[in-house]
Amino acid sequence: MRTKTTFRRVMAMLMMTSMLLAACTSGGSGTGQPGSGEAGSSDNGSNKDLVTLRVLIMETGSKWNTQQNNEVAQAIAEKIGVKIEYVEADENKFNVLLAGGDLPDLVRTNVNKYQKQLIEGDLIVPLDDMLAKSGKDITANIPTVVEYSKKNWSNGTGKLYFLPPQVQSKPGTSIAPITIGPTIRWDWYKEVGAPEIATMDDLLDVVGKIVEKHPQTEDGKKVYGVSMWQDWGLWPYTIPPVIFTENVSATSDLTASKVGGSEFISNLTDESSNFWTAMDFYNKAQRRGLLDPDSLTMKNNDYMAKATAGQIVVGPATWAMGDFNAQHAGEGKGYLVVPAGKLAWTGAVNPLGWQDKAYSISKTSKNPEKAMEFLNYIYSYEGARTMYNGVEGKHWKMTDGKPALTDETLALKAAGGAPYEATGLSLDRNIIGLGGDMVNPNDKMPVDLFTSEEALSKAATPLEKDFAQHYGASYSGEVFKKRIDEGKLNTFTTWMNGMDDEEIVKRNTVPGVTLDDKLKKQEAELKELAAREAAKIILSKDEQAFEANKQAALAAFKKAGADEFTAWYNGEVQRLRQAHGL
Repeated sequence: MRTKTTFRRVMAMLMMTSMLLAACTSGGSGTGQPGSGEAGSSDNGSNKDLVTLRVLIMETGSKWNTQQNNEVAQAIAEKIGVKIEYVEADENKFNVLLAGGDLPDLVRTNVNKYQKQLIEGDLIVPLDDMLAKSGKDITANIPTVVEYSKKNWSNGTGKLYFLPPQVQSKPGTSIAPITIGPTIRWDWYKEVGAPEIATMDDLLDVVGKIVEKHPQTEDGKKVYGVSMWQDWGLWPYTIPPVIFTENVSATSDLTASKVGGSEFISNLTDESSNFWTAMDFYNKAQRRGLLDPDSLTMKNNDYMAKATAGQIVVGPATWAMGDFNAQHAGEGKGYLVVPAGKLAWTGAVNPLGWQDKAYSISKTSKNPEKAMEFLNYIYSYEGARTMYNGVEGKHWKMTDGKPALTDETLALKAAGGAPYEATGLSLDRNIIGLGGDMVNPNDKMPVDLFTSEEALSKAATPLEKDFAQHYGASYSGEVFKKRIDEGKLNTFTTWMNGMDDEEIVKRNTVPGVTLDDKLKKQEAELKELAAREAAKIILSKDEQAFEANKQAALAAFKKAGADEFTAWYNGEVQRLRQAHGL
């Protein structure tokens, strides 16, 4: 094993040379040195022993790195002497960094996909001893996750390696502003009458009407109806259609089931899948002149730059639309998720947290104890309360034993824009261990104080207020809540209606399917094939060409083993469910 590992690392270093020249600085841009965290000095000199912990994440364009000195970050530094910096990577760079072995202090990754590689490669360390010493809040607040992780995310060792964020065992009672779904320039959508959007064809018709009225931005840049980026794998083909199909993937992009379901279809060979729904949508957009011509080559950062410039009519999520909303907060212009399709992406019950964002500590970290201190902090009620709501005494106060956001904080949130982002409040939920609706037993209030209906109403931005008023609601989440209550939209928890707490936890803690090296190789090859075929399909010049390219792709996917992969995956799902008592 050691010989193979050494050879792999030597070869990987040759691959890494050109990729990582820009990563050998200590800057906070997200492309900094992929090594271990080092002690650094604070900007104000009051925390001369401040330790910088660097976190490898498989995403680009995160807001955390653009707001390094936000008030929440300062509070974390004062409490535990830690500063957090992200090392951003797309999937290719992420895999090269893993192959090289010299990793930042913390690794945030899909535990079901990468546990074997990280543990067998001796890239991360078990947390058990550090948990006993510095993890009292983890042990007290998420014991189910700890035990589950030892049993299912340890590659058979029985040790603790991974801790996912956003652990939440029960749904909340209110709906915060939704961030994933058809995200449209609200002022333009309202201008064309805010028509109902039941299908992706309806969405395209709306986009066409808007582009006809607004072919250029106010400063003369071309407006595109639809765009996407290509450095997140199959993401643009599997996620945007979810609202309309209710098909969701679990531990592989190649398969999907209905929300709450356990029967998986092939995303590549089943024509009702998200992939083929997306192919139909993007091809129609292309033939109608609504697709950004850079869509098949663009990276996420390029996409967000176009969104910031107001050049995209509809996107997949509010966080994908760059800084447009922040820059136009006082003008009533901006992007919002609007009701559409069959599903409202209101969040889900996650007794095990977000498994695709699980944290581990690298073997090459020079500060593993500090990394453990940080992990304990994000799973503490105090840490979660601070990261969601800011500093006690400034952003929120205790009154008669109950925490409440100050009027100033609510007004700042309502105004939106850069000043609010600079506070760091809820800036990146991927870094908060406890879900916002988790109740702090000390004050019987959710850790995220913005979840109360009063706070949601008072903290609504002018854009959100205008949107809510259009639909006869007092805050944006209420627009969706009404439709959910009327049975017009489902959520990720609708399928749990009628279940008691014990059954909800049981059904949400079935181990995920993990792929061995051979299957991971097949999955990667199929995803690469899908990306190549997608480009040809999307660029089809007419319906006849589309159908011909579609049939050719289906044949290629079947020849490459997509159906056999799905059959194996379904067998594993059923085996794991039976072993779990379902």
